Amino acid sequence: MVPRNVVLTSCLAALFVCPSAVLPASPWSPVGPPGGAAYGLALDPKDANVLYAGSFGGGVWKSTDGGATWARLAGVPALETVNAVAVSPADSKVVLAAGFTALWRSADAGATWKKVLDQKLQQPEMTGLAFDPATPATVYASTDSDGHPAGVFRSTDAGATWKSANAGFSSITRVYGVIVARDGKTVWAGSSTGLYRSGDGGTTWEQSLEDKAVHSVAALADGVVLAGTNGDGVLRSTDRGATFAETKSDARMTGNTVYALLASAKTPGLVYAGIPNRVLRSTDGGATWTTFSKGFNWVNFRSLALDESSGAVWAGTGRDGVVKTTDGGATWSAGRGFLSLEVTSILVDPASSKRLFVGTTQGGVHYSEDGGATWVLSNEGLTNRAVHSLAADPASPGTFLAGTRKGAFRSTDGGATWTHVLKGGCEPEVQHLRFAPSDPKRVYAHSGRSFCQVARSDDGGLTWRDLKAPRDASSLLGHFAFHVGAASADRLAYSDDRSLRLSSDGGTTWTPASGIPPTTRIQAIVAGKVEGELFAATAEGIWRSADSGKTWAVAGTGAETLNVRRLVLDPATGTIWAGAFREGILRSTDGGKSWTRVGGDPPHPDLAALALEPSGALLAGFEGGGVWRFDTAKAVMTPARPSKPKGK
Repeated sequence: MVPRNVVLTSCLAALFVCPSAVLPASPWSPVGPPGGAAYGLALDPKDANVLYAGSFGGGVWKSTDGGATWARLAGVPALETVNAVAVSPADSKVVLAAGFTALWRSADAGATWKKVLDQKLQQPEMTGLAFDPATPATVYASTDSDGHPAGVFRSTDAGATWKSANAGFSSITRVYGVIVARDGKTVWAGSSTGLYRSGDGGTTWEQSLEDKAVHSVAALADGVVLAGTNGDGVLRSTDRGATFAETKSDARMTGNTVYALLASAKTPGLVYAGIPNRVLRSTDGGATWTTFSKGFNWVNFRSLALDESSGAVWAGTGRDGVVKTTDGGATWSAGRGFLSLEVTSILVDPASSKRLFVGTTQGGVHYSEDGGATWVLSNEGLTNRAVHSLAADPASPGTFLAGTRKGAFRSTDGGATWTHVLKGGCEPEVQHLRFAPSDPKRVYAHSGRSFCQVARSDDGGLTWRDLKAPRDASSLLGHFAFHVGAASADRLAYSDDRSLRLSSDGGTTWTPASGIPPTTRIQAIVAGKVEGELFAATAEGIWRSADSGKTWAVAGTGAETLNVRRLVLDPATGTIWAGAFREGILRSTDGGKSWTRVGGDPPHPDLAALALEPSGALLAGFEGGGVWRFDTAKAVMTPARPSKPKGK
């Protein structure tokens, strides 16, 4: 993979490797950008071509060609964050996935899955998995309880049933991972309160390194134990964990987290470590480390896998999916089809319909010059890469704004470089950026958070001032709404967690709207074709205003119970398109009087962004599913399923 300027190929030409729910006749096709967070990684011990990857908010993925192509597996929910995956060394059909909400088991190589541990039995998050190499029917699972009693669970039937094995863990322990020594006699668990060791199969545990947060562990031959810490690098013990010493590296490990450690089972002394921006390798049992990867920046290496026969190494990253090297780390490649980025915003360049920008929380800004066939990272100068919003300057082609978790950035060279423009005393988490259609120099930034709720610029985004807009006592991060009137740059509307407020004087004063219950979160606002008409997407359906937002009522039928995230008006046809959580795409062709679900199930439930291309096609971005193109000409009506709204 992948220095910043290397072009990444999307899975557009490889639809057959993308999620199985998307059929050839479907209106959905993948666009990209490729990548996402691969937190867990496991290699089939009997077939090095078969790999499994757990993703952030994207379920479980599988490759059968050594990581060249990937497909999301059905059965584990697409919304599930999977922190670890493990394949039984005795029966490669048995696969376990440690999810945020549950522990999942497959007995048919990922074709189907069964939940074997959930929140009714254990505290929130499963973090690690380890089969006993000496007795493969025994397997251990660790939990990150975030302050609740937790620790490790044990199964003696290859993961079918589980029992707690937590005796000796601190009540505040967050266990990040678990491993079993090769002889099967010792189990190690890394945690927020140090390193834990069990010599009796997890019945009891002893604590060491009490003042360290241990994220990863590796057990080598001759009693060597390695502990990957948060801030202290890799610590090494040569006496089975009784004492530990620091190790040496050509990379700065102090202050960084060692997310993964992987020891070779066949080559004595060979160990790999994953840290921010680098994979490290040791050939002396972890005493010294050298950089194994090249060309990476702003990438956390979260998981590792090794083919003992060929020497190939796979690394699961926090942004670029799964990358692979077969030449000792000199070059790395990313497979096609791994589409699990957390997309927050999509921008079609008004000056070029083939030029697309996508904002993500993991990797900043990605752009494409060819409608999504290939992608390039566009992050030079973007010091915060959790991007929530994008906007194009209508008066200056090639000038763009990006709203991030730490203010807004401006580019005047087509996105090649960025400058921090909204910062300092007012540095909000910018969820929306809106240029005023009637005054291209006027642009607004909306936070939806507890500081700098709305900021205003009168010079195209160069300088900003806080409008001191009122807010509810909420600091929730989620989907909120901001709207600027087409005819007047002074007419505004914004929502926070409980309210919708209006201004007719450019943000100097604000008044509350009425009609929408305060418990109904407003997540997007779009103007209709009639003057003064607005539509609002909410966690409880779609609402309409005929008086520029002063009063509201439910907009027609067909969407009343749905969690609608985004709205887009097609000015050419008057069709209003809506994106809803789980339901996908809704359509109204009668001015919002009725809404119909079209296109069947979306490729991912968590729709977060919606944009209209000049061709009339929709681009939909998903939190954990990348960007997909929806061919409106192929839209087929399907009934909407009543569902409990899910606010976010």
